[in-house]
Amino acid sequence: MFERLFRRRTVPLELQLEQLIPCGIRLNDGFGVEHLLNSFDRQRYESDPYELLLVMMGSEFEVEPFPRLSENVWHLDTECIEDHGSYARVAERIQALAAPSLQLSDIRDYVDLEERKASLSFRLNGKKVLWNAEVNDDWIDAAILSNFAQLVAENCGGKRLTYLDLKGQDCLIGCSSNDELSLLKRTTGLAFEWLK
Repeated sequence: MFERLFRRRTVPLELQLEQLIPCGIRLNDGFGVEHLLNSFDRQRYESDPYELLLVMMGSEFEVEPFPRLSENVWHLDTECIEDHGSYARVAERIQALAAPSLQLSDIRDYVDLEERKASLSFRLNGKKVLWNAEVNDDWIDAAILSNFAQLVAENCGGKRLTYLDLKGQDCLIGCSSNDELSLLKRTTGLAFEWLK
């Protein structure tokens, strides 16, 4: 009897997907349940609802050409800064999360781990923005994410970047209104918060 009381609820995969839509998170066109089941079986998604699904939605599909499953959530491995292009990919991913409000252009970066130099530049509303990044092996500089959080808050009409610590070297990043974040937390039971 006690085991039944304390067992986690199971939520059908299709219902999880449906309940994430009002939270502003959906699969990209052309993707469905069958694509998710390509990576994990139904029982894994349903016995620990929402977290695994969001991780998979925030990742690239495991078959070439490796398209994103969703533009609305990003599964970020914080050890992702390897060479030129790494910070540019971060900027492009944040832009996709905040679309269509955040329009970056002329995105460029410089990453040299041996020289311990990294920077990211782009244009926003006609102005050039340049951020230098601290180099710590291949870890992303958290200050760059904080800078993007501020940029989104200032330019995206009430939407802000969200964050869920996955208790490892990875996290989930999203972009939500106040109402969407509240609903996401209630629906999933996950401790999403504003990225600062």
